[in-house]
Amino acid sequence: MRSRRLRLPLFPRWVRLALVVAVMGTILYYSIIPMPGGDAFRTGPFGVLPFSKWMHLLAYGGLALVLAYALHDSPRPDWQILSIVFLIAVGYGAGVELVQATVPERTYSTRDMIVNAVGAAVAVGLWRAVVRYVRFYRIRKLEELQPPVQ
Repeated sequence: MRSRRLRLPLFPRWVRLALVVAVMGTILYYSIIPMPGGDAFRTGPFGVLPFSKWMHLLAYGGLALVLAYALHDSPRPDWQILSIVFLIAVGYGAGVELVQATVPERTYSTRDMIVNAVGAAVAVGLWRAVVRYVRFYRIRKLEELQPPVQ
């Protein structure tokens, strides 16, 4: 029996890289402006972690996912691409923390860098697990989009 694979579009590389730049810009923007509502949100879902830590997990996990998508068709082996994705996401998070150290309303936090790394690692692991069940197809125009399951 033939296994069904989810079909997802592989947009041109410039579109995928523009998405990466947009995510990086959004992370930087929200990392240097004061938090909306101040400390109104003390805990995140399930009361396990503070809200800000959830935001770090999601932001850097999301960054790792869009980076993995952007580099998906690279000729390099998967382990190299996913290592690069992880290192870029973690390095970017460290850089943003250094920028935050210069902003009076924000603070530098080694814990945040660790949470960023965990978010990136989880995303890389999820990408690795899920991409086995996905078949990417190249598109040049939106009209070429196909249903994900046929």
